[in-house]
Amino acid sequence: MTIDKNGRVALVTGANKGLGREIAVQLAHKGFTVLVGARDEAAGKAVAEAINVEGGDACAVKLEVTSADDIASVAAWIGATYGKLDVLVNNAGVALEWNAEGTSVERFRTTLEVNLIAPWALTTALVPLLAKSDDARVINQSSVLGSIGTADAAWEQMNGFFSPGYSTSKAGLNMLSLIQSKSLADKKIAVASAHPGWVKTDLGSSAAPMEVVDGAKTVVGLVTIARESFPHGQLQHLGARLPW
Repeated sequence: MTIDKNGRVALVTGANKGLGREIAVQLAHKGFTVLVGARDEAAGKAVAEAINVEGGDACAVKLEVTSADDIASVAAWIGATYGKLDVLVNNAGVALEWNAEGTSVERFRTTLEVNLIAPWALTTALVPLLAKSDDARVINQSSVLGSIGTADAAWEQMNGFFSPGYSTSKAGLNMLSLIQSKSLADKKIAVASAHPGWVKTDLGSSAAPMEVVDGAKTVVGLVTIARESFPHGQLQHLGARLPW
């Protein structure tokens, strides 16, 4: 397969499996140089090698998103290697309450650390490199389960899915996207949140109705949509705006 490179560099976190892997694959097929962020370095390298075999351009980077050392190392390496970053997809996330005995203080704290604080810390560290792009975008992988409007309107039908840690972390991530969209606008960094849908992944389970290839489409669409049509600060699913 011959893939025409577009000269743009995208970092996808949690890209060793599931949605992150598929997002990395789809972006590579569209000509992006993809940095496969994974805390499991061997797993990340396997994904990057598979992309390269198909004619794409990918490189694995060791990135535990809650590690300040990893974040600093990745930022320094991207700067030295590429001199800029065009796209950051904050995809890495956890849902610790669903397959455990509910919410505990430890699970709640860890969920906020991975799903909310880490995207803020990583984005903040990479702003200088994103600011060097002529079309920088940050996509935060969120969820409709972080939509306060949806929770309020559909509580009777969906209340079993709204867990305190996960839903609060995603609601916070949506607010973070809005804040970043406003505060980074002067650096021409566009930011939005994505709801992938209920997808067949380790997190979504085999009961989910959507395949991974379709679950990746919302993020990929936000990365590739024309700049003038980008939904700044919004929560989106397959091109449609979802309520906060």
